[in-house]
Amino acid sequence: MRLKDKEFLLNILDGKRLDFYLEDDMFEIEGRAKKIDEEIIIEVLDAVGHVLQISGQYLKLSHNYNKLYGERIDTGKVFEVEINRVYDLYIDPVAEDFIKMKESGVDQFFKKQTDTLVWHENNRWVIELNKINMYFSGNRYYYNSVEELFDSNKEHMAGNWQAVYFSSEVEA
Repeated sequence: MRLKDKEFLLNILDGKRLDFYLEDDMFEIEGRAKKIDEEIIIEVLDAVGHVLQISGQYLKLSHNYNKLYGERIDTGKVFEVEINRVYDLYIDPVAEDFIKMKESGVDQFFKKQTDTLVWHENNRWVIELNKINMYFSGNRYYYNSVEELFDSNKEHMAGNWQAVYFSSEVEA
């Protein structure tokens, strides 16, 4: 996986948000990464209560033996880390935002609250509504332009969207 390559990590994560897991825990953590002196520091932004206590506020990301690790800066406790998504957050995007982000390397757009996914393939824009989990796909609709997608799905497009640069499992 490219996320285990240090140069790739430094370049893709700096300034981005990420959703990740610690070891075998089932609770996703939201964070923001920043490159400091050639190292990636993750600021933990949100998680369920007990996971926030476990993770602490800051983790230093490293890789050894083809695995990613996060070390708590305050205690030195080390966890294996699995990154689920790397993204920029967009609030109430417009069609032009999706076009601009696609041109800058974004593969998909994800609305976490409703499990809605948007991507571009074969010169068409696709929206998958109510994507429940990795085993079930929601209803898919295809559009010739991103403007048509936005116009036809106004009730789904408002809110917080993740412009995804990396996803551990891209389902298209």
